[in-house]
Amino acid sequence: MPRIRRDEADVQSLVQLMETSWLNPFNAEQGDLVSLSTATTAPPEVAKDLLGAYRIGEDAYQAFKEERLETDTPTIQFHDTMTKTKLRTFTNIRMKPRSQGHAKEAILKADRNLFGQMILVAENRKLKMSDVLAHPLGPLPWALASGDGSLRKTNKAALARELERNVSPAEVIPEPSATIIDGMSLVQKLKGNDNTFHSLQAQH
Repeated sequence: MPRIRRDEADVQSLVQLMETSWLNPFNAEQGDLVSLSTATTAPPEVAKDLLGAYRIGEDAYQAFKEERLETDTPTIQFHDTMTKTKLRTFTNIRMKPRSQGHAKEAILKADRNLFGQMILVAENRKLKMSDVLAHPLGPLPWALASGDGSLRKTNKAALARELERNVSPAEVIPEPSATIIDGMSLVQKLKGNDNTFHSLQAQH
């Protein structure tokens, strides 16, 4: 019973937080359509496509059925190319750069605009430019984000090369030390017909 009460208290705490402090995504009276992952409010044209996706899909299905299946002499053959509905989603709000050069241009423009604002703030507040420029320019940390604002994708192989670059093999490992294990790499190297992780663990 204590575990059940604790779980129920956690659920109620989360519900209270969403209803009082956060935007409640389950509130039917909420006027705006907001992304749960990015908290971005959908423009009217995007919200229209998202909310009408089911109806638009049903209309497309009915048109496909009537034009290609139910008529004796169909005007459109069954295997003819279908036209995409091209519904707009939250991904259409943030347009991606057309090329790598365009992404670099966007980064430079963002850095330039922010740099101009930083100079004005530094002059008005008597800040040292050496301290101001000690921080990265730009509205986003470019080491973590790309030019369109999306999260930069990582590469484990590149990280492994950086970790191994200045490391030489040693028979005796000094203390303190740390061990990094790529668990998925070890799993992929294992051979056998084990159906479960438990049987795999018992064998190895």
